[in-house]
Amino acid sequence: MDETHLEEAHIHEVEITYTSGEVASKLIAHSLTPQQVYEKTTINQTKLASLHYELDSGSSLITLCEYISSWPSSNDPLIFTNSINQLIFHWMQAIEADESTQTILYILKCFQIKSGLSNSKTARFHLFLNDLLIETLQKYHLATLSYLLNFDEDLNLANANQIIPQLTDVLSSAHDDKLTALLSLHFQTENNNFLLPKEVSIELNQRLAEIIKINASEDAKLFFSGDSQFDIILPKIKNKTQLDLARIKIAAAFEEIVFINKQSILVKPLIGCAFIQSNQESAQTMFENARLALEHAILKQKYYVEYNNELEQFLNEQITLESKVLEAFDSNNLTLAFQPIIDSKKSQCVGAEVLLRWSDKFGQNISPALTIEVLNNAGKGKLFTRWLINSTCRYAHELTEEKNLDLYLTVNLRAEDLYDMELPALFQNALSLWKLNPEHVILEITENGILEQNEQTNTVINALSELGFKFALDDFGTGFSSLTRLRTLPIDLIKIDQSFVKNINNSEEDYKIVESIAMLATSLGKEVLAEGIENEACLVLINQLNIHKCQGYHFSKPMPYDDYIEFVENY
Repeated sequence: MDETHLEEAHIHEVEITYTSGEVASKLIAHSLTPQQVYEKTTINQTKLASLHYELDSGSSLITLCEYISSWPSSNDPLIFTNSINQLIFHWMQAIEADESTQTILYILKCFQIKSGLSNSKTARFHLFLNDLLIETLQKYHLATLSYLLNFDEDLNLANANQIIPQLTDVLSSAHDDKLTALLSLHFQTENNNFLLPKEVSIELNQRLAEIIKINASEDAKLFFSGDSQFDIILPKIKNKTQLDLARIKIAAAFEEIVFINKQSILVKPLIGCAFIQSNQESAQTMFENARLALEHAILKQKYYVEYNNELEQFLNEQITLESKVLEAFDSNNLTLAFQPIIDSKKSQCVGAEVLLRWSDKFGQNISPALTIEVLNNAGKGKLFTRWLINSTCRYAHELTEEKNLDLYLTVNLRAEDLYDMELPALFQNALSLWKLNPEHVILEITENGILEQNEQTNTVINALSELGFKFALDDFGTGFSSLTRLRTLPIDLIKIDQSFVKNINNSEEDYKIVESIAMLATSLGKEVLAEGIENEACLVLINQLNIHKCQGYHFSKPMPYDDYIEFVENY
């Protein structure tokens, strides 16, 4: 891979040189005749030897003194200019080694110009060297600042600031029969919700960069755009097939586990791509299109997304939807609906599941999952949870204390909520505020709703359990960890997923699954609730399995709060 443009700006490889014409102009600016300087510059060897003797043995200034002591006795413009450039190289090495600039200036006073009895030319030459030192220092610091702004020191790669300038150069020389592509890559780790230690993260990024370099074409240009994110310019692509092969090769390289300090890390590359033929679009537009494709890949967890007009339209619709959801949340226009939970043995309503509902001003219903996803992506997930907790407890208080109804409400927790150490305190405050008994609120967690069960999630769940809350395991049977959850979590209620229930009267397999779950739950002392009961035939079979907690459209769809109260009173 071509990395010449990276090496030129490395802090420790800053090369500052001048041409013969530039050196001559600077001499003239200091009232010195260049030809006389070339011929009559000498070194005060006695003074230099004295300074050399006083230096510490490990000082980089020793090399500077040694070079000055060997200054050529006869010069022409080319030899003198080369000598000056070598002098700059040595004093820059001393500066990089944190040597004193004042000491360097003192050493440079060993230069002298033979000019009879007058020392004015020597003084002017010292001033020339002083100004040259100051100028090279400024260039060095500008180059250093440019490196810090445009390159990553740990990876020695150009950063995102360099993508558009480099892409502009590539497009300016592109051929009409070739494609130019920009791949934006984001790597997710197996435990993507946790931050890796800084040292591990740096080493992982270095390893990712190595793998990309090995598998990218020789003329590709690689950029580090942030933690676990890279961009690749692929110039001179023959056709779309070659582009597909190039990105497939890069992605396939990450099917193997990456080892960092003997720790295995599985990474998943998500790729957004934009490509054009010749210079039909600007580099800025191409960059933005690749980023949009990457955002969509991350949003939908797709391995590869290619930018097109349909994608832009979809993303614009998403942006419109997000603004609507955020406006509704900020203006407190989100509402809750209540789907009754029936005890068929007692023939009465015993509770309700609290469900989020919202429709825009045109009456278009927005799914709860999408609404919550938008709030999560906007960083308002925790605020939503606080609103949901307070609203649920308020309704539970009104039902039990004001309406004197013996009911409970079940409320779904987000996966992220179980990592929030403040969650138990929030519930405790809500209980105190609404003078509510925790038995009137059941907390639902989906089978796959715990990103990873660990000490932190266990602490949160156990703290809520100690407050008196019961837990329901929702969508039971749809994941891979059902039995593990039953064994490790304080589950009181198992909600059998509707996908097994709603066709139970037409599917013997579904019937057997529901029967097995009911027997397992009973043997473990858990309550069972069947979701998705849509007709009388289904209800009869469910009752035969000794399942009496029921929920589904056969009883009622989710309804507004006032309608729910009327339903309870009339059931």
